[in-house]
Amino acid sequence: MTHRFFAALLAALCLMLAAAPALAENTQVKHYLLLGEDGYAEDITEDARTDTIVLVSLDAKYNRVIMTSVLRDSQINNPRGNATKINLLYKYYGFEGITACLERELGIEIEGSVLVNFEHVKPVIDALGGVDIEIDESEYLAIRKILLGQDPNMPEGPGLVHMTGRIALAYMRTRATGEGGDFSRTQRQRKVVSQLFDKCRSLSLPELVSIYNQISPGLKMDLSAMDILGVISSGYGLIAGDADFVEFRIPQDGTYSYTTVNGSSALNVRWKTNMTLFHELLDSAPGEEETAAAS
Repeated sequence: MTHRFFAALLAALCLMLAAAPALAENTQVKHYLLLGEDGYAEDITEDARTDTIVLVSLDAKYNRVIMTSVLRDSQINNPRGNATKINLLYKYYGFEGITACLERELGIEIEGSVLVNFEHVKPVIDALGGVDIEIDESEYLAIRKILLGQDPNMPEGPGLVHMTGRIALAYMRTRATGEGGDFSRTQRQRKVVSQLFDKCRSLSLPELVSIYNQISPGLKMDLSAMDILGVISSGYGLIAGDADFVEFRIPQDGTYSYTTVNGSSALNVRWKTNMTLFHELLDSAPGEEETAAAS
């Protein structure tokens, strides 16, 4: 009798799971890869590591822009199938290599990639009026160290700070802020980008094109001029439509462990789990992400 009861219970659970509606795939989202060099050179350096790796997803279905930071120390298999750190993929395999690896691990198609020299981003931040960020003691000291205390707009201490482009760039670059390492660094990057995104809401399409023209000398990309105009137009449509700005990170908490790759510390990322969580975000309407992740 007991065996029949548990068999019936198991059958009922299977039926319930089979009947549960699966999340419909969101086919109205386009992904673009944004890479940032780790150096301080004025121009693009071909052999530099890409210590900033961001997947920008323009989601027309749910009217949002999703910014996904991929931590630079994430372990990933290169195009030859060998383990490496993700920030080395562009250096050795170019746009094609890093794009193919991320498409494989995340189950997406990337429309195009852009390599940014962040020295060219500073005037854009200034043109948008700077950003206002709350910083702690360790962040304040790190900014002073990077800039050698030589800046007329240097913060006077921790607290709410108005940042020019030069100070914001130092804030985004530092990893030496106590706990957190690259986790904290990518979080700082998302804070700055979030504010810049909000500032762009009041701009016209010609003004957005003007901003692109300011930074274009510091860009390398595999997109055509028509592709770029299409991306700017799509982005403007979302911004003008009061789109939400959504942040995501790979790896998510609890989906990685620490390891070494070629003698260097790295994150052993469970890519399949992160792919699942990423697609749950993509396929869920705003407000439903937590429900999807828990189901």
